[in-house]
Amino acid sequence: MKKVLVRAISGAVYVVLVLGSIYFGQLSFAIAMGLAMLVLQYEFYRMSVLLGAKPQWFLGMLASAVAFFAAFANSYVLWGEAVDYILWYLLVPIGTLIFFVELYRKSATVVNNIAHTLMGVMYIGVPFAVSNVIMKYEFGATFMLCFFLMLWANDTFAYLFGIMLGKHKLFPSISPKKSWEGYFGGIISVVGVAYLLHLAFEGTQFVHIAAIGLIVAITGVFGDLVESMIKRNAGVKDSGSIMPGHGGLLDRFDAVLLSLPLVFAYVQIFVVE
Repeated sequence: MKKVLVRAISGAVYVVLVLGSIYFGQLSFAIAMGLAMLVLQYEFYRMSVLLGAKPQWFLGMLASAVAFFAAFANSYVLWGEAVDYILWYLLVPIGTLIFFVELYRKSATVVNNIAHTLMGVMYIGVPFAVSNVIMKYEFGATFMLCFFLMLWANDTFAYLFGIMLGKHKLFPSISPKKSWEGYFGGIISVVGVAYLLHLAFEGTQFVHIAAIGLIVAITGVFGDLVESMIKRNAGVKDSGSIMPGHGGLLDRFDAVLLSLPLVFAYVQIFVVE
């Protein structure tokens, strides 16, 4: 009972922090997501070490931080376009430096080191950076709010459908509890949730909210599976222990990492005029 209570409180704090950061605007969102990004990347690199690699922690996290801040700076015209360009161009020498530094580390796992360092940037840094770009639009806060609400709704309904109807395993070698019934149950439920959100937020178009919901429902579960695959390879149950009862922050953001870049692509192509 105590474990359930701890898990519930920890989860509630997580939800309040995420929704609160969106509600108070782009700056609060950037601060919260920027800190979360660094924690996630730390947890990923910690697992990289368990996998036998020696990632370049500082340069990898610096590259993600620069990309994140560049996306944030893009929203503030008062800083001038020059600042934005300088930040983006700074990523090129940092990326190149990762290869140069490896020459002097004299490691037996050179390729693994570089690959894990760059994967930390692509897997974690890029999704968090594009979240800043979405937030800069007039509809950004509403879209990000709907994104997280549908993400959590998908997890909840997929779990419930899986318990009630689950017979056919989705990926038994990675996550024995996930089923195809739960997967499709989550997708169907998210469409309903999207309609309710469309009614709740005046001015939103159902087609866009539903499309984001479908992207989240279809790809989010695979984000969960990818992180589970990495953990299995690293031989750990959780990515960390920062969230009592849940594990690491990466365990809570795993679905975000693969679905958010696709949501960003959809927004840029179909929503932004």
